[in-house]
Amino acid sequence: MLDLLVGADLLPGWDDEWIVLEREWLRQMRLLALDVLSERLARQGRSALALEAALASVGMEPLRESAHRAVVSAHLAEGNLTEAVRRYDTFRGLLRRELGVEPSLRFTRMIPLTVSSSASPRGRSRPGR
Repeated sequence: MLDLLVGADLLPGWDDEWIVLEREWLRQMRLLALDVLSERLARQGRSALALEAALASVGMEPLRESAHRAVVSAHLAEGNLTEAVRRYDTFRGLLRRELGVEPSLRFTRMIPLTVSSSASPRGRSRPGR
């Protein structure tokens, strides 16, 4: 099932302007489909499949926050808070290094406030708090 969403580019090797635009549109639709699929699978209690879809999305676009939120959602659906915090912290570090920004408040709020900074090797501070 995931093979269809993470498959090869449309008409590889072609570089006509129209195909470049279509290829990017298809890539964005694949990313969105993976994010939606992951969220639905997590809600259905199929955490392992949800995580697989979310990680495929992260693999296609490592700076896409929605993909990392889907990974965190899958971990939280499993009750695996430690992995959720670890993924959040990893993404936060990546954003800081690559773009000099913080994750969105929506993403930050996914991690319960009751998690102490000792749950993460780098500790956490919430933006705007």
